[in-house]
Formats: sequence, C-alpha cells, structure tokens
Amino acid sequence: MRRGRPSRVRLCANTSCPQVVRESLEAHRATATLVTMETSTDHHPDRWIATGDEHDVLTWVADRSAAAERHLVPVAAVGRTPTGHLVVDLDRPTGTPLVAALDRLGTPTTGVAVTLTVPLLELLVAVHDGAVLLGAAGIDDVLVDDSGAVVLCDRPTNATSPTTPTNPMTPMTPMTPTNPTNARTPTRTAPPTRTAHSTDATRTLVLAARTVWDRVDPADPAQQPVLDALQDALDGDGPSARTALDVVHGTAAPRPFRWNPVPSDLVFAEPPTPDGQDGLLGRLRDVVEHGVPLGADRRLPLRRVLVGLVVAVGSVVAALTLLGGG
Repeated sequence: MRRGRPSRVRLCANTSCPQVVRESLEAHRATATLVTMETSTDHHPDRWIATGDEHDVLTWVADRSAAAERHLVPVAAVGRTPTGHLVVDLDRPTGTPLVAALDRLGTPTTGVAVTLTVPLLELLVAVHDGAVLLGAAGIDDVLVDDSGAVVLCDRPTNATSPTTPTNPMTPMTPMTPTNPTNARTPTRTAPPTRTAHSTDATRTLVLAARTVWDRVDPADPAQQPVLDALQDALDGDGPSARTALDVVHGTAAPRPFRWNPVPSDLVFAEPPTPDGQDGLLGRLRDVVEHGVPLGADRRLPLRRVLVGLVVAVGSVVAALTLLGGG
C-alpha cells in the first residue's frame, strides 16, 4: 500500500522528472526543463549512473521516492553529471549481507526465520500487486541492518556504478538552466563505469528467503513445507507468492533477530596489588568511604565506630573518676 510522498521529493512544473534534493537544499525551477541542484560530493556510498534510455531509471526513482518502505533502500538524491548523465544516490544502510549474518548467527530458530523472511515475501506480494517497483539486486544486496531488520538494497536497471577508486565519479555540479540564449544539447560521453551484475530483485527476494530457511534445523517439521512453497513462488505469480507468505506466517510466531556479541580484542588485566604506604592509604580510604568490615558481607560505618569509641572512653574515664574519689 503506497504512502504519501516525502517532502524532499519535488516535481517540477516543466518536467516529469522527479527532482530529489536534500532537506537543507532548495530546488529552483528554471526557465526550461532543467533544475538547479547543489549537493555535497564528499561521500557517495551507493551511486548509480543511467546508461542509454533514462526512462527505466526515472520510473524506478519516481516509484521509490513515493514509497516509504522500511525494508527498501531509499533514494538520497538525484542529479546529473556535467556531461548530462542522470545520477542516482541511494541511502544504503549500514549492515551485514544476509549470508554473512546467518553465518554469524548460526542455526536460526523458526521464529527468527519468520522475522527475516516475512518482510521479503511481503515485498514479493506487493510487486505482484503492482504496488512496488523493484530494480536489480543480488543476494549480497539483501542486508541485515544494525537493528536486525532485513533491507533490500536494489538499484535501478540500465544503470552502472563508477569504478574510479579515488574519485567515485565526476562530482555532480549545479546545472545551468537552459534558455533560448544558452540552449545546447549536453554532450553524453560515457564516463568510466562498470555495469553491475544485473539480477532480477524479485527472484532475489525468494532466493534470500530460501537461504534463510535452508539454515533452519532440518529436523524442524516446518522447514520442508516452506521450502516447497518458496520453490513454487520463485518463478510463480501473485497467488503463489501469497501462498508462500501464508505458509511462513503459519509456521511460528516471529522472534527478534539478535546478534551474538562480537568477541572483544581487549585484554583486561588485574590491577597490581598495592603494598607499603600506598596499601595502607588505600585501606584507610576504603574504611573511611565504606566503613569498618564486619565479616564478609557487612560493614559498620566509621561514624558509629567513632561514636562508640568516644562513649567507651568516656565511660572508662567516669568509672576511674568514681573509683578514685571513693
């Protein structure tokens, strides 16, 4: 089910191309079809450049910008290179690829498998219903983020990713609005890029879900029915996807995905045992702060000890005075 379009997505009056800008920036409508967009070029973790016909990329960007789906990678910005190529920046979350996360987790319980696969199958059903448009994604593009949620980091089709190690791509610079005096056709010389391995993200959803259930204990009676349903949904239609989702829902209640703590590389050593004057001062400080030890678990406050000593000394002095006076 679609949700409202976020405020950072702006459709220009003179173009059907959605212009996505950062919240701190503003897009100004130009006199023709180009929109000035300024954006930082310091860090672009997941950037894709359209190749050839831009229709598929623009369609994917418009659909993704209008959807607020927790388990899909969002669009961070859209712009053009100085040579006129359409560029899409994705806000790829920090996380671990699904296979590596399962290796770290070990054998998942049925409840954990439900937690990881239900969002994938819900996306699959939404795709068959026409509610979501997916691009290309491989199994390594399915991440488990730091909160334990699964996220599909797909990308638009007909797009490539830069390969220059020091400069990921030619920085996106502000576009000059076209007008009758400076109108020109941008030179579309292809930048040095690599074409990522194109895998249908719809199939990847099913393959990722099957990867999770392959790790479940084979003795669990719920595993085989789920694997059979996922096999039917791999190249199936909407009903087969809904059947797989219902089968997974019926296996067990979802359980949170919890990471095992990472082993610490730090070595904690016992502090050296104090001796001499430092040891005496330490014991005196401990008595003042925590009281006089009485056994293993009890301590008597130092104030009460001092009061008791004063009373005892006063009693002794009074007794000696009475005996001396007698």
